[in-house]
Amino acid sequence: MISYLIRRLALAVPTFIGITIIVFGLMHMAPGNIVDFYMAANSEAIVDAERIRQLEEEIGVNKPIYVQYAKWLGRVLVLDLGVSFETHRAISTELYDRLGATVSLFFFGHIIGWPLSIAIGVLSAMKPNSWIDHLGRSVALIGLSMPAFWIGAMLILVFSVELGMFPSGGSVSSSMSDSSTLGYLLDKGWHLVLPAITVTVRTMAITMRVARAELLEVLRKDYIVTARSKGLTETVVLVKHALRNSLISVITLIALSMGSILSGAIMTETIFSWPGVGRYLVHAVNVRDYPVVMAITLLVSIIVIFSNLLADICYTWLNPRIRYN
Repeated sequence: MISYLIRRLALAVPTFIGITIIVFGLMHMAPGNIVDFYMAANSEAIVDAERIRQLEEEIGVNKPIYVQYAKWLGRVLVLDLGVSFETHRAISTELYDRLGATVSLFFFGHIIGWPLSIAIGVLSAMKPNSWIDHLGRSVALIGLSMPAFWIGAMLILVFSVELGMFPSGGSVSSSMSDSSTLGYLLDKGWHLVLPAITVTVRTMAITMRVARAELLEVLRKDYIVTARSKGLTETVVLVKHALRNSLISVITLIALSMGSILSGAIMTETIFSWPGVGRYLVHAVNVRDYPVVMAITLLVSIIVIFSNLLADICYTWLNPRIRYN
């Protein structure tokens, strides 16, 4: 297993290099002149050719493309993500200020949603065609049929506009800025309810369907029949023999969905004015803040690489028959 992990980490290096080439190339192939966008971001009017030459020197776009890439990659390798064109602040600082909001949305929307959806899928598989199964499948079908922006809009319309139960946007009330820590956290959690529901509905729907289908398939296997014939209780058969094998597909689904999580966060954070990384990325694209776009895209790619590596590790824990040579 250790040798396999070393090989996978070694293979991750060329994958990472390839991703950096694609990200850097796409940003520099984007329409428009990067100097014009830089001046627009800094509210600087078009000036003479000498000022444009100075800006090109300052940004570094007057050098060959491979030189620009080498300098950018060198900074990335030492965890220097660059400086924002718009704010002139370090991008790492900008991301740090917004990371907490996105992590809290991810935690309450996915880390809690995934176990809950697996539990619903297991109940549906253990009692097929029961009212629990029909209810779970119906809810999953509804969740799969509705896009995130529609779910968010409907939640705002019903629970914010009509009922007034939850705030329609933001992460904290302005009146709570000087309140106690407990009051601040409660208010922040109150703002988090609707965005968390929005990001978790579709994820729970897909995960529940996969968990139910895989567990139904595993329960028909011969070794499950053998385990039951030995007199093992249904709980032991489910937990020790059936559930662990059925979770392999669920783990694969979760690993593959890590990249799409950001797209859901972008939509949700935009709808609810949630001050996270996804909303920051949308703003960076609108103002053509290329260093920010490249940094966030690269970070998401790294998360996907390591989530797939973590999924492979989970396979060996769930199914001891899986061995990597």
